[in-house]
Amino acid sequence: MKKLSIRYIVGLTSFALVVLVSLQLYQANELYIQTSYELNKQIENVISQVVIRHEKASDFRRYSTFLDQDFSGQYRSALKQEFQSLVPVQESVSIRDTFIRVDGRDAKYLFITGKSYDSISDVTSQHSVLARDVSELSYLLQGGGGKEKEPSDEFGYQLDKRVITNLFKKSKYINEMMTTAFRSAYYIEASERIDIVFLDSIISTTFKSENLDTKFSYVITDEEGEFVRFNSDVKRYSEDIDTTKTFDVRLFPGNIFDEELTLHFNFPNRQSVLFSEMWLTLTVSILLIILIVISFYLLFKVIYNQKHLAEVKNDFISNMTHEFKTPISTISLACEALGDKDMVENADADTISPFVKMIKDENKRLSGLVESILQSAIIEKGELKMKNEPLELNEIVSSVVSKAKMRVTATGGKITLEQAAGLMPFKGDLMHTTNVVSNLIDNAIKYSKDKVDITVSTEKQDGQYIFTVTDKGIGIKNEYLDRIFDKLYRVPTGNVHDVKGFGLGLSYVKAIVDLKGWEINVKSKFGEGSTFTVIINKND
Repeated sequence: MKKLSIRYIVGLTSFALVVLVSLQLYQANELYIQTSYELNKQIENVISQVVIRHEKASDFRRYSTFLDQDFSGQYRSALKQEFQSLVPVQESVSIRDTFIRVDGRDAKYLFITGKSYDSISDVTSQHSVLARDVSELSYLLQGGGGKEKEPSDEFGYQLDKRVITNLFKKSKYINEMMTTAFRSAYYIEASERIDIVFLDSIISTTFKSENLDTKFSYVITDEEGEFVRFNSDVKRYSEDIDTTKTFDVRLFPGNIFDEELTLHFNFPNRQSVLFSEMWLTLTVSILLIILIVISFYLLFKVIYNQKHLAEVKNDFISNMTHEFKTPISTISLACEALGDKDMVENADADTISPFVKMIKDENKRLSGLVESILQSAIIEKGELKMKNEPLELNEIVSSVVSKAKMRVTATGGKITLEQAAGLMPFKGDLMHTTNVVSNLIDNAIKYSKDKVDITVSTEKQDGQYIFTVTDKGIGIKNEYLDRIFDKLYRVPTGNVHDVKGFGLGLSYVKAIVDLKGWEINVKSKFGEGSTFTVIINKND
């Protein structure tokens, strides 16, 4: 796959991912705004109902104190005397005649008007009563429905006196009651004007009936914005509320004459209420976003892995071609030399022997390369079977180091062996354990500088054997350390082009170590060398 095509695919899928996620976030935000608006409207409606119910209930409680009283003169006289002792009230009662047509004839009625004026509260109250004229009443009472009779003066006088007096009393009492009600509302303080316990009960009842089930607190402020303080202890009444972030409504909305009092509601769990109403939709949106992100991540990962595998495959083919080409070329040259009749006829055994040995060595090298590829395939399939036989670590390490010394001494290099005293017995597979030691030492030789300087050591520690290979080679950069055990991966070596191999050695070592339950660690400093450590459990 071309790099340009991959960039287009990544770009398009990234754009699609951003658009889809943005749409989901936009829809979630729109849902939040709509739900928030509906909740705010519900709160506003409920608190409006609270103040209306409170005002009606307060008026009923105020006037019921008067309406429940008797019309007796003793009570009215005491009430009137109490009002007059506080402030002079101007009162007047007037009576005038009027006619109303009843049953085809004009009936005489009395129109009685009572009026009071309170100079301090500037309250005027007026009450009117329409009554049948006493002369008409006396005539009817004496049976005037048929033959007309002259009304009795005595009876008319007594009826007139009794009715007029009673009407006067009723009119004046209602005037006094209205004046007193307005004066009581005008003069008392806000804290006395409001029964906070009564208000709290109305709030609780209204919230419950309107299904507004959430934690809240409230406070009342006057026209100056100051908190109204009450003697009663109501838990939800709090002066710690920030009134700039509350839902506000006027108390006593029907009374425009008295001091304006504002009721402030605070809902600390408002966000929780919002999310509780939209949790299902939000959950689906969040899951959809997560699903989209995961899908695109997996898509990117597959594309990246395919790209990486294509690069690894090309590198592997290139390396394999190079590795196979050298021994094949060598064998071809040796065979060509042996096929020369003139050379064979005039040559002795000593002349032919080097060519035969060359063919043998290169053939062995080819077999090793093929074997490493086959072993890698077997490990990847999980079909590798390992023996569990008694082995001795020092013996294996010493044997591999001895063979390696023959390769490096010719070039002036050295391998130092530091072995722990005594035997180091453990159980494992001889071939694969030998390959692990050999691969680590070969790797150290390949990545050494001009002169090979390697230290191989073994030691005993807390029931474990520690096998270490340290070189002073080119080292490994930190960015590559996590990948050195990946299959077919080869650390970039810059200008070093003579490093051979398929990138299978360290991946093979890691696979064997993991199968045995051992542990392998690496420490490296670029330009100074690397240290590979294998920890072997001797009891396994």
